[in-house]
Amino acid sequence: ERLAQSKPLGPGLPPPGSAGAAAGGAVDPAAIQLEAVKFLCKEFWTEVFRKQIDKLQTNHRGVFVLKDHELRWLRRLPPEDETARVAAIKMLAFPCGLIRGALSNLGIAAVVSCDFLADGKNMAACSFNIKIKS
Repeated sequence: ERLAQSKPLGPGLPPPGSAGAAAGGAVDPAAIQLEAVKFLCKEFWTEVFRKQIDKLQTNHRGVFVLKDHELRWLRRLPPEDETARVAAIKMLAFPCGLIRGALSNLGIAAVVSCDFLADGKNMAACSFNIKIKS
């Protein structure tokens, strides 16, 4: 919602499509990418899963890791069942596509993959790895 309404992306950043952004101002693409991923973690994830992402990590070079310690869709899967693990991988393809599509609509091309944060007793913990295409 914040990005759709052309509100400023962060301190000192002009709204997308504004005269300040188009006037050759030195807008750091990494800052715009970070703001877009923060938007995904807070606003977008809340709309889809009714909670925010638990942890966001970045190396400030176009790689982001989003961690969700209890993804609602995976909550009831048995932790040590190979069939459940295969089903979970198939289910995680959809949130990966949601992340990729949301970033694409914000003008950011990315590759999104996922992994489990397996601790042996919780199948619902997972991470999403975002690599921004340059």
